[in-house]
Amino acid sequence: MIGDFVYVNGEYLPKNDAKISVFDHSFIYGDGVFEGLQLANGLIFKGREHIDRLFKSCRFLQIDLPFSQDDLIAIVSKTASMNKLRDGYMRPIVTRGVGPTGIRNMHELKGPTVVVIAQHEDINKKANIFAAGYKAIVSSYRRVQPDSVDSRVKTCNYINNILAYLEAKNAGADTALLLDNAGYLAEGYGSNIFAVTNDVVRTPPEGNILSGITRAALLGICADLNVEARETRMTLYDLVTADEVFECASMMEIAPIVSITGRRIGSGNVGPITRKLHEALRREMAKEENGVKVTY
Repeated sequence: MIGDFVYVNGEYLPKNDAKISVFDHSFIYGDGVFEGLQLANGLIFKGREHIDRLFKSCRFLQIDLPFSQDDLIAIVSKTASMNKLRDGYMRPIVTRGVGPTGIRNMHELKGPTVVVIAQHEDINKKANIFAAGYKAIVSSYRRVQPDSVDSRVKTCNYINNILAYLEAKNAGADTALLLDNAGYLAEGYGSNIFAVTNDVVRTPPEGNILSGITRAALLGICADLNVEARETRMTLYDLVTADEVFECASMMEIAPIVSITGRRIGSGNVGPITRKLHEALRREMAKEENGVKVTY
């Protein structure tokens, strides 16, 4: 459920009054960036890391923000507070702004549009997903390659991700795995992917994936728990022969994948390392030093 108040360009507006122009270039071209932040028990997990990535995405797209990272963190926190959001999802969005249509007219835009949305999420729903696990397909759509748009940039153009998601749903699956153009595993339609074989955790290296913040947190957790973790290229073979497979993202946390293209993964149930890492992730999410505390 979307929160009652939305930040739009300096104002905190009732959600029914929160609007942007049809001439905004994000609406016309998908020309913008965004982040998805998890709020758990009043703490925005890895909030500063998310905002730093958003600023880097803006810098890459040459969108000049009119304030600092600390300013935007304060805006996100205030939006959560105004919505009395203790558990849920925060979505800061930055677009190139409003102006005439036509890429040739970008120089006439009046500056970026900045929006922050709060959304309530049911933590029990995630618990049910974790217990059941996901069925996955390998999508026929490929991850956008870094020689087109660098995979570290989180843009508002998610068409290939959406097509992969629709392909999964049409096939009766829960999620879709995307390969790169060479046939190596990249990521899920909105997640990073991990496989566990013989107690070794593996995940694709940076280069053709989004540099996931939850992914980085899990690699750190593996080091803390003395669980061997490797960043390495993987193919479908490495997934279907693994003992455990799971995906991760900010709001998802960790979701076990129990079958891929109809093939059972391991025992077909949540694996012990997947469960161990999820429990450790939850502990990290509760530590104030790992996030931004919202004042209500």
